[in-house]
Amino acid sequence: MGNKKYGMPAPKNRYEMEHNFYLALEDFNKKIGSGDVGLMQNALWATGRHIKNVRMTPNGRVDVGTINEMMRLQSNMMEWMKYR
Repeated sequence: MGNKKYGMPAPKNRYEMEHNFYLALEDFNKKIGSGDVGLMQNALWATGRHIKNVRMTPNGRVDVGTINEMMRLQSNMMEWMKYR
């Protein structure tokens, strides 16, 4: 993901998109396992409803076509925030 001064860069290939999705999934799982009821409710409301629609392909990879725009934006933001 480029090092531009402004704007969040989009993933360049499928590998980066899957990587970003798994970052968001890991963050979701961390929030669900935290024990904080408010944080868990917020994660379920904001992210859980989008994650449940994501499907896997028969070979075990993420079906990128099933990731909706909200999940894509959140996933890409998780990667981008590592550098800010």
